[in-house]
Amino acid sequence: MTLRPRLLLGLAAATALLPSGCTLRPDDPRAGVTVEAAVFEGGFGIEWHKSLARRYERSHPGTHINLWGDPRVDEKLKPRVLRRDPPDVASASLPVWKLIVAGKLYPLDEALDSPAYGNPSKTWRQTLVPGVLGDFRYKGKTYAVPSALGAWVCWYDKRQFRKHGWGVPATWSEFTALCDKMKADGVAPLAFQGKYPGYAWSTLLSIYQRLVPFERWYAMQDLRRGAFLDPDFIRASRMMQDLAVRHFQPGAMAMTHTESQMEWANGRAAMVFCGLWLKNEMKEAIPDGFEMACFPVPMVEGGKGDPKALYGGGAENFYVFADAKRPREASDFLKYLLSMESSHSYVQRLDTLSPVAGSTDGLAISPALQSAVDVLRGSSRIFQDRIGSLYLEFNSSVLQDAQADLLAGRCTPEAFAKRLEAGAEAARRNPDVYKPAPMGVPALQ
Repeated sequence: MTLRPRLLLGLAAATALLPSGCTLRPDDPRAGVTVEAAVFEGGFGIEWHKSLARRYERSHPGTHINLWGDPRVDEKLKPRVLRRDPPDVASASLPVWKLIVAGKLYPLDEALDSPAYGNPSKTWRQTLVPGVLGDFRYKGKTYAVPSALGAWVCWYDKRQFRKHGWGVPATWSEFTALCDKMKADGVAPLAFQGKYPGYAWSTLLSIYQRLVPFERWYAMQDLRRGAFLDPDFIRASRMMQDLAVRHFQPGAMAMTHTESQMEWANGRAAMVFCGLWLKNEMKEAIPDGFEMACFPVPMVEGGKGDPKALYGGGAENFYVFADAKRPREASDFLKYLLSMESSHSYVQRLDTLSPVAGSTDGLAISPALQSAVDVLRGSSRIFQDRIGSLYLEFNSSVLQDAQADLLAGRCTPEAFAKRLEAGAEAARRNPDVYKPAPMGVPALQ
């Protein structure tokens, strides 16, 4: 279900902030508390989170972290939020912007501006990768912190590429020519998580970014009227449709994410677009000898966009509820979760990246993760979509269905763009949908 904005806006105002200072000393008389943390149990699982909860308890005697997870944690939390009985902290797919505007989330700036765990000369905010806190800022305050640093890339097996003499493509023409060669060699070019067509959105937005300057790309993010009708967005949609119709593995549109990724792991599909969680999600299925590596969405010849920009940014966001029983303690636990020491264990245990700056420095990491680090280091900047988190009804009822039809060839790119523009116009006209001030192109940091 979707939380109704009028109902949320009618609820009581957020819990008042407690006095300054965030780190709890072991001898603090308030330390005998329980903090409830709810975590989405997806590609990264929750074992790392549990291990950090136990470590936090050992360093904070008298504090207990009641951490639990579920693949459908969001559905379990929605009624609790409405009853004003949420957990203290959560990472789940909730209507975050509705909660922010309704005063239901607790601002994290007090914790962010307090000394970082393990590095008291810096604030917690200063230890994070620049820009990762920008997605959920409202009226000068920060309401979410990411626990992962994401990047959208194309994954492949270097061993299979060597066997067939395939090279890593640098341009879109090279990429589509490679797909043709793969088909000629009897291998499906691309696995795709077809039951979840939203997996194509990051690829489509990356193609569009390759075509246009960021001033035009961010016009869509700002919900500017007519942005989806941009001829270059229609061109990007046509390129995405052509890729799907010609090069997705036969039957891909009926596959779940794990089914399609299993096809890739077993070598029946040569490549798959996905985030950095892929290896951990498929760790039980990837065979011995598989040499997992990645490359970014290739540049488009003649495009006017930045060819080295990378779709990515903060992911797996956590937030603290204003109606929580222990918001300060929950904020402190988050700060511990995103300390340098914790990020080292996160990188090594989950084989992915942390938003803590420099968290891979000096660490022995897997070749697959090193490949992703190399892609990030070779990028000029990171850009990220915020449409899905801002406009939930548009995302769930318009964008997903329209993408499924585009990928299956059931609608033209022009009709696809018109459907998105109509859905965006409905969001613009809906007074219950919060629309932030235009963001424009974020400054490089």
